[in-house]
This record gives sequence, C-alpha cells and structure tokens, in this order.
Amino acid sequence: MLIFFSPIENTPPDIACAEISLFGPGIGECVVLNFGEGRWFIIDSCLCPSTKQPVALNYLQSIGVDVSRQVVGILITHWHSDHIEGASALLKACHNAKLYCSIALLKKEAFQLAALYKKDFFADTDKDIREFREIIEFLIETKDRNRFAPVKNRHTFFDYRNTVLSRLVALSPSDVAVTQSIATLTQLTQKQGKRRTRNVVPTSENLNAVALHFSFGNFSALLGSDLEETGNPQTGWSAIFENNIISELSLPAASLFKVAHHGSETGYHDKIWRELLIKLPLSMATPYNRSSLPTANNINKLQTLSSHFLITRDPQANKRIKRESMVERELRSIAKDRKSINEKMGHIQIRFTSNGDLNISGNDHAVKYTTTAL
Repeated sequence: MLIFFSPIENTPPDIACAEISLFGPGIGECVVLNFGEGRWFIIDSCLCPSTKQPVALNYLQSIGVDVSRQVVGILITHWHSDHIEGASALLKACHNAKLYCSIALLKKEAFQLAALYKKDFFADTDKDIREFREIIEFLIETKDRNRFAPVKNRHTFFDYRNTVLSRLVALSPSDVAVTQSIATLTQLTQKQGKRRTRNVVPTSENLNAVALHFSFGNFSALLGSDLEETGNPQTGWSAIFENNIISELSLPAASLFKVAHHGSETGYHDKIWRELLIKLPLSMATPYNRSSLPTANNINKLQTLSSHFLITRDPQANKRIKRESMVERELRSIAKDRKSINEKMGHIQIRFTSNGDLNISGNDHAVKYTTTAL
C-alpha cells in the first residue's frame, strides 16, 4: 500500500530541531543534514536533472540558508559518479565547508589517476575521475588544501555537547577496504602506449563507501551509503561488527535508516537490523535506475523489517518505453548504454527534535509503504 506525504517545509528548521533530507534519483543521490543551530552538512552530490546543478544548493538556497557560511562539511561517501558529480560546485559555493572523502582518495595512486583525465564537456564517461580532478585543481588554485580531509572508520566529523548532543561518525571504510582500493587504483593507472580505460572507477569502490551514524539528542540515524556486504569479515558491513565499532563508539540503536545500496540484497546484513537499529525502524532509500533497484522483492523485505519504508520515487516509474523491434534494434546499434530521461527528482524531508518527535514530508514523487510486519 502506498501512502503519500504532507508538503515539504519551505523554511529552515527551528534552531532546536534537526533535519535529514534525502534527494534522488536525479543524477545520483544526496543527503542534506541539519544538526541544529543553523549548521548544515551535505552527504554526496546529486545533480538536478533539469538544471544540472547540485540539488543541495538549490534546496538550501530556496529555504534561505547562507550556504557560504552555514554549510560546514561536504562528504563524498565513495568515488562513483552518482555520488560525486557536482561536488566541485558544492565546494566552490560552500566557503566554510571541509570536503571529506575516503582516505584512499588522498593517496598518490588516486592523484596520479586523476591527473590523466582533464575535464571534457564532450565526454560522457569517466565523470567520477574528472570531478575529482576538478576538486584537486580548485584546492591547488585557492591554496587551500587543508579543506580536504581523509576519512576511515571511527572518524568523527563533529561532536557538539553544548546544548543538544549532536554527533556524526564514520563506520567505514575498514583498513582492509582502503588497502584493496589503493591496489585497484594502481592497476588502473594508464600505462604508456595503452588506450585509456573507458569507465575506470570499479564497482568494488562500494566496499570503500562511508556509512555513517548520526545522533541528535535521543534521536539517531544510520546512513548506509552504498556500503555492500561480501562475506569477508574485514570489509563491508561485516568489518563494522568484527571490529567492535558499535561498542567502542557507544552507538545507540538508530530509529531511522537510509538503506544501503538502494535497498539491494548486496547492501543487506542481518546484524544491521539486530545491532545498529531499533526493532522496526523508519527506513528510506532512493531508486537506482540502471539496476532497477529496489526490486519488488527488496521492497517487500524492507517493509517486513521497517515500520514504514519511504522511497524518493516509485521504482516502477523507471520502466523503459516499449518500441517496435526495428526501432529498438536501431537504437541499440547507436547507443550501447541508454537510460530513460526522467525529470522527477524525489525529496523526503524528515525533521525531528532531540526527543525524537518526527515530522515527515515529501514532494509529489515520494511514496511511503506501510509495514507488513506482524
């Protein structure tokens, strides 16, 4: 059963309230986080399909936020174009913000790879590396390299205790995941006389994704990024539990979960639901068009595990248009990789007090599935 939302609030939250806004699937996904007293943090970059501008900037400016002063941090959870594209524009607009990313991207292997890929307005590939190169060039030009900060598991982005306890910490990547990422980047570096790899950033970068735990007073949220599970106890979600991060950081069970990897089975680990979350939390996700995520089976499973499952847009809207066979063959001969153009950017806005009182809103494209749990 689908239940629709109340309208999005178009003014900033009260000074004693916080907010988590989830956007997608434009060109990627984005989380905009307010942690009280007018402070904002942006997690991943997502471009609006119509304007091709970062949706976080559009949203924050529309509600009267001074992004140059009030945004204190930008995190790129991993090096895939649906999470990094537009990050350089965010960095240039948010003058007071540090840019955080996995520590693997601050190693020489990543810089050497980025140096090979100049910005090309006519190229539709390697956007992730080109975006990273533009970030590096901007920080060199402004002589402000200190704005670039490395992240791995146990990193604390902020920990305010003056009024309301407000804390954001990284649960990943593990040391082994970082090492594997660096080794992969070394293999991908262009060799003399060799043709350039077309889509160079590997899908395995999801193991290097930064999952997060956020607390605001008595309310906590788990933001799963695209972190995946492989069964290796030293990478992915398993590493979080094997390395006792929950107890070491004294993490309370979260009542809100931004589901990992668009709700796919690869982002699932049983201990997430038993050790990091309360029973039947509020869960939410963005669809991923190219992989048709989440599937109907994914949604059914998430409904069973959650009090409600929210999604920024109905995944069924991603179905391709049916064409005559002759037309379809001609299109396949012209373009190997195609995706439907869809201007429907979804937005789920959750505002909450330190006591955990929630106000849930969404635009016209967001939907809510009621639980099927007993």
